[in-house]
Amino acid sequence: MGIIELSKVTVRRGRSQVLDSWSVSIDSGEVVCLSGDNGCGKSTVIETAAGLVSMEKGSSEISGQLIRDSEGRRGRTKFGLCLQDDCIMGDELVGERILDAAGCDFDVSSLLKTWGLGHRIHDRVAMLSGGQRRRVAILSGLVPAMVSSEPVAILLDEPDSGLDDDSVEQLAQTLRDLAAGGHAILVASHNSKIIESADRVIQFPFTETKGDPVKGKFSLLESGVLRKTNIGHRMNLRTLSGVANNGIAGLLTLGAMLAMLNPEQLEGRTLTAFILAPALTAGLCGNSIHRLTLENRAYAWWNTISAIPPNALFHSLITCGAITVLASTVTGDFDVKLIAAGAVLGACTEAIVGLLSHATLRLSRPNAVMVRLLTPILILPWALVVDTLSV
Repeated sequence: MGIIELSKVTVRRGRSQVLDSWSVSIDSGEVVCLSGDNGCGKSTVIETAAGLVSMEKGSSEISGQLIRDSEGRRGRTKFGLCLQDDCIMGDELVGERILDAAGCDFDVSSLLKTWGLGHRIHDRVAMLSGGQRRRVAILSGLVPAMVSSEPVAILLDEPDSGLDDDSVEQLAQTLRDLAAGGHAILVASHNSKIIESADRVIQFPFTETKGDPVKGKFSLLESGVLRKTNIGHRMNLRTLSGVANNGIAGLLTLGAMLAMLNPEQLEGRTLTAFILAPALTAGLCGNSIHRLTLENRAYAWWNTISAIPPNALFHSLITCGAITVLASTVTGDFDVKLIAAGAVLGACTEAIVGLLSHATLRLSRPNAVMVRLLTPILILPWALVVDTLSV
């Protein structure tokens, strides 16, 4: 069994059947290039192998781990991925992104210098040119293999797009070097230099030819301790998206209620509802990091890393708790249980709304699905909490 295995995969996109019981196996130390006209299915193969596309039949496995099958079962393992979209949030830092992709600490500055990005290590990706940004995306896909002595799968979809000739030559040489280290690479490309670096070329519609590439030389990058990404919390601190997206909504709700109600006249259930309402509103705004991941399909790349979408729920607990404290201050009714309930209620509501929004991202037109119409049902838990705490 190869490192990358697509077994009798059938995939439809819209009304078109792109793949029909199609299989491919890529062994350790092999580079396989997909070539053909635009729209012939190259990207579908890459995304199906990565588990990003639903399939009617068949399965995708990487390093012996089921990634996805037609029955909806999912799994995850370490592999490198670079899609046609860069899949990077603009507020990620260059060096930080490469370390997140590697999953461990290593001398990232030397690697970036080799690719002409050494002077941009602490810059936000949004500040880079198109070519520089593409190089960061490519390195994000290659670095899991660069730091691993064990065979790792690498999936690259048109990685040469937007690169200059020197960068394309460097990419082609890197593919051969990684193959020499036993890694398995599946790449889709039109570029003749990338095609020449392949051991096999699959020309759509599915004719295969053998290549005769030069051998490379693999040099393992020395790595340190494993790295926890915590990307949601880092992005939230950097952009204050939680305050802008959730906190302000809660404050506006509190202000509107103060304009209509006199807190001194509230008591019992009405008082409890007054204190908890801003936290509920903040939670109904959803995952604040979700909107950031929509940039350049960043959510697709992170979805291959973890089943849990990037989030900042710990920060949400603090934000919703602070809003509940403020509402309690206005009413003069300080209750630790009530403040804790507001924090948990807001964070849980945010998580549920975020998961609902994330579930639609695999659709071709996610914004056409009015998933927000389901959110009013979340008023029920809020009402139950109000009823319980006001007894």
